[in-house]
Amino acid sequence: MKKLRYRVSVQGLSSPRGTISFTKLKTISGVLSEGAERALRLAIEGQSVKKGPTPAWLSKSTDFVLAGMVKGSTTLVVDAPTLGTVARDQISQTDLWDTPPKAYDTALTILSQALHDASSEILESERYDTGVLDTLLNLKQLLRDEGVSVKLISDKRPHENFVLDRANFNTIQKVKQSTPEPHAILVSGLLNTIGHSKKRFQLRMKNGETLRGKIDENLIATEQMRKFWGQQVTIKGFIHFKASGKPRFLEAHAIEASQAGDELFESIAVPHSPTQIWTQIKAELANRDVVAEIWGKWPGDESIEQLLDMLKSSEKVN
Repeated sequence: MKKLRYRVSVQGLSSPRGTISFTKLKTISGVLSEGAERALRLAIEGQSVKKGPTPAWLSKSTDFVLAGMVKGSTTLVVDAPTLGTVARDQISQTDLWDTPPKAYDTALTILSQALHDASSEILESERYDTGVLDTLLNLKQLLRDEGVSVKLISDKRPHENFVLDRANFNTIQKVKQSTPEPHAILVSGLLNTIGHSKKRFQLRMKNGETLRGKIDENLIATEQMRKFWGQQVTIKGFIHFKASGKPRFLEAHAIEASQAGDELFESIAVPHSPTQIWTQIKAELANRDVVAEIWGKWPGDESIEQLLDMLKSSEKVN
């Protein structure tokens, strides 16, 4: 089996040089393993987290081997299998969405790409989603102290090197907070492309834009999707978003031929993230004089306690 060697260097720990607690070692190995698994699944299947057992090819791709420790430092030597040896069938399939990983890539290659895009705030990136970001944010306790970092180093492929430190963590956390949560939706459009091998489709909207989708195999049969090819359909499901707020993909739970009145569902309203909503509220409150709004209107229906709470809220905003 062909493998690529990496070094995982942990710096800034309070423990003596060359040592690391089992708890911190477990955290780091868990984030790298799960993060690589989710990033790779996203790259191949279009979704980082799915119900059910983990496919064998995915388990093999993230079966990293600890090959040693560098003497006198907290550096782990790790071997990762190349995807051409453990997931050849998956990466060789023609994809409707993105360019699949290369045979010489590893799962850590894909994770490094995801981390680069997230820490660089590339909000349109397809290389990460909330599942990948959630895993990276599990390093919160480890990276809370200034100067602590986790570095992935590949001597043969330096473009895959990355650093996870507190600054990168804060950026990734901000990107996660800016990503809208998935929500239920009804949407209508022309079903003009179907990829049977991965249960994917494309829906052309009225404005000419294309929405990518994937059927829930427990709810929709592939043959049911085939009969609607080239037709105007209405799909019920969940819409997932990029960090930019634009749709990432539609998870289809039901599909029917469009009926009169379904024109209402030919566009998608982009929701605001909780961070954007709170920023807007603070901006609106900052332009208001809450005390002036209250002054001269008391006594009224409000109790003294309610008025005090309003004053405290205005102080927090200002």
